[in-house]
Amino acid sequence: MLRETLLPWLDRTVGEGNYAFHAHDNFITLWNGSEIWIGGLGDREQADKILGHEYNTIYFNEVSQLSYAAVTVAYSRLAMRTPGCRNLFLYDCNPGSPLHWAYKVFIRKTEFATGAPLPKPALYASMLLNPSDNRDHLPEDYIADILDTLPEKQRARFRDGLWVKAEGVIYEKFEETMILEDDELPDTFERYAAGQDFGLNITNVKIGFVGKVIYAIADFGAYNMTTRTFDEELAARDWYCDSFTTYCDPAGGERIQEITGGVKANNAVESGIDYLCAKIERNEFFVSRRCSGVLSEIWDYCRDDDGEIVKVNDHFMDALRYAAFSAAQDGVVLV
Repeated sequence: MLRETLLPWLDRTVGEGNYAFHAHDNFITLWNGSEIWIGGLGDREQADKILGHEYNTIYFNEVSQLSYAAVTVAYSRLAMRTPGCRNLFLYDCNPGSPLHWAYKVFIRKTEFATGAPLPKPALYASMLLNPSDNRDHLPEDYIADILDTLPEKQRARFRDGLWVKAEGVIYEKFEETMILEDDELPDTFERYAAGQDFGLNITNVKIGFVGKVIYAIADFGAYNMTTRTFDEELAARDWYCDSFTTYCDPAGGERIQEITGGVKANNAVESGIDYLCAKIERNEFFVSRRCSGVLSEIWDYCRDDDGEIVKVNDHFMDALRYAAFSAAQDGVVLV
């Protein structure tokens, strides 16, 4: 984006002599003293650099690959006060699935976590810009010879701008009928388990069992939060009112000890995926509508053309797999 789009655009608009690019710190100064900072929210060092400043405008590029928790943390930095300048968030994306947080917020105008109507929907405007609208700036054969020949789902996303399940989605058989309202969930569960994923995007998914059926009943995620603080937040949400084991990412090391009931998960990725796929196909897997994190990822969790899992925005999927597959391998956990 920087060298292919931003710098050439500055050359054409303000002129080469009216800005300077500081490569070491990755920011641009304009002739009038304004600055453009370029960074990401993908690792802690980048995040700390971006969150250490205040801004008039924040532009999120490709939000289909960003977690809702990461984006909302950045919201607090739109705090610079400049006379005559209205502070503004801008976003772009290639559409993901209709369960993605951006679809819920910008298209359906609902709260991501609760599904309730947005209190100020007018603040969340959206527009559709398809390749056909930008035809004058594209190679002549790009639409006809490339986009028109893509597989159906990719064509719907990248040519038509539709929100659909990703191509190569791993949990293809998961349907909206498997999303349950509160009154459709069992009154009690025979046992519980949870899965914990660590990292900058830290997540936990809690599941319940009735016979062979698995229910994802709650999830929680945060951005740039310490493990201990995250566990305290879970406790404050009455997460641990039931006794159960929390199966954690084995790479978590000493952080596992900071999670209540934390033990190493079985991280056999393909076996865990196969187990959940079988549960879905047998109609033995359901998700509470309250599990906004799980639902936002489940239709975008996919493989690339080489069959490798796309490791983007998959933190709830990892936590879900840790919980379900590890609990199945351990059998009934006595506590």
